Amino acid sequence: MQQSDVETLRSVGLTDEQVLSTVAITSVFNFMNRLADGLGVAIPEGREAAMSQWLSDPAKRAQDWLLTVAPVSAS
Repeated sequence: MQQSDVETLRSVGLTDEQVLSTVAITSVFNFMNRLADGLGVAIPEGREAAMSQWLSDPAKRAQDWLLTVAPVSAS
């Protein structure tokens, strides 16, 4: 991540706290995926339904900024 990435996120209205949260969440997600892949973890049946339910839950709506895609400029 570069300063220009932070500026892009700010330009679409994210606060510094939201940028930090996004970076932290992405980092943890990235780490957990690599750990799961390295250990050969299999996704249990039915998890996709649980994720879909979570994404339609009121908790998701309280975090809409996390799911907003910022325009990406070519560098």
